[in-house]
Amino acid sequence: MKYHLLILFFFLFGYGEMEAQYSNKVWCFGDSVGVVFTNSVTYFSTDESSLSASVSIADAQDSLLFYGSSVHPAAYINGWKKNGRLKNRLHQTMQNGDSLICLGWYHDMIIVPKSVTDSTFYVFLAGVTGPYFGLYYSIVDLKLNNGLGSVTQKNVMLDPVSTKDALMAVKHGNGKDWWLVTRKWDYPNAAYDNAFYLYFVDSTGIYPQPIQNVGTMRTSNGGDIVFNSDGTKFAECDIGNLIELYDFDRCTGIISSPLNIELPNTTGPFKYYSSACFSPNNRFLYVLSILAIDEAYIYQYDLQASNIAASKTQIGTIMDSASVAMMKLAPDGKIYIGAWTNLPGSGYPYTQSFYNVVNSNLTVINYPDSMGSACNFQLFAFPLGGHRTYRGLPHNPNYGMGPLVGSPCDTLTVSITENDGKNDVFFQAWYNSEWNMIHVNASKLKGKSGVLRLFDVEGRVVVERKVEVVSGGYFTGEVAMNGIASGVYIVSISTEKDKVQSKIMKF
Repeated sequence: MKYHLLILFFFLFGYGEMEAQYSNKVWCFGDSVGVVFTNSVTYFSTDESSLSASVSIADAQDSLLFYGSSVHPAAYINGWKKNGRLKNRLHQTMQNGDSLICLGWYHDMIIVPKSVTDSTFYVFLAGVTGPYFGLYYSIVDLKLNNGLGSVTQKNVMLDPVSTKDALMAVKHGNGKDWWLVTRKWDYPNAAYDNAFYLYFVDSTGIYPQPIQNVGTMRTSNGGDIVFNSDGTKFAECDIGNLIELYDFDRCTGIISSPLNIELPNTTGPFKYYSSACFSPNNRFLYVLSILAIDEAYIYQYDLQASNIAASKTQIGTIMDSASVAMMKLAPDGKIYIGAWTNLPGSGYPYTQSFYNVVNSNLTVINYPDSMGSACNFQLFAFPLGGHRTYRGLPHNPNYGMGPLVGSPCDTLTVSITENDGKNDVFFQAWYNSEWNMIHVNASKLKGKSGVLRLFDVEGRVVVERKVEVVSGGYFTGEVAMNGIASGVYIVSISTEKDKVQSKIMKF
């Protein structure tokens, strides 16, 4: 039996779409901090003043497109209500980009592109605490306002249920669509559950998926969800002491194989695990624990250890009148931690003259792929080019993550083809989510006519029709998937002399 794997770049999608990706190399956060992580780190000034979460997105050339934050100084004047702001690349408030539903948490805002070829973006917003409970989104169109963008829909409710401060997004296995992953929080009852909420996001809309009940029962409104470098695993940490790992199928969105590292605690003492990061090589998990307003510990877990919980190693401490809440893996392969100065008179926002070593630098883990002290934790060691930080950092997904090569849903890779081993028939089938159809191509088929069939995983025929083979053994056709459920299918063509088939995934 022969297996053929064909990578189709220009033929299937064209050069433009392959190039039209986005970048996480431009960070905007804190008090006017702008950092560009290219070959050398450079700085610029923003109009940011964010105590907590911020977001930013750049184009494939690492040029800033727009950014925003979930809290700003006006919150102290107008009350903690609709505090989110979006800024355009000229550091002006984006047209209609004020008064977004955000309440000053750390993972309650995230930007997700609608597609790799569009100029339209979703900004998802989590209402963790009142008065705006629920999951919301706004839409940004960068074609408007002379290329500076405008918010065309704002604060649209997607789900009214209270949302945990743990929004995260990861690329679908096809390399262009997205999964939004979060957890809800039973605010009135503080009831325990193990439910994950997923939404499939593509150029046509946002599609809620079935609720998945996986892993340990827990309840809290704070924590973090973070994916590893290829999106096949994620970790959840929780201010109620939970640390847990999961497998993730980027094609189907299925969460499985929960592996508990630390169980939640119902009565305390609480370690307030507020943020987590995988190392670039995915071997280590770093978790930030906040035990007091000016006392935090950073732990490393070896995910290759036979007993992961027992591998827990404290690799750093942040005290020195500094309040922290968030850590982030940067494009340079280092992990950074922001800190807010808790000294008399420091306040938020900082006064014009209040600078010190804490708020003018980030703490850094220089070599997170290394075990224990070799990871090189350095306190307040990454200067911010004359700008200042608070507790938050950019809550950006991995925009550069590519397709899951070789998976059933990788639209840049033809599925594995099976034939009888007696000839070199070329056969390809792939699912196009935007057109909701399967494209089928074949060449060197023997015979003049045949039957195209679509089988489900239980072997039932879903579609069957006669086909004609033209000179050279060529066949080109489509299978409309309207009314056919998502899942794995087998496409086959049988002639009087050949039979070829391929697995595909409808998602």
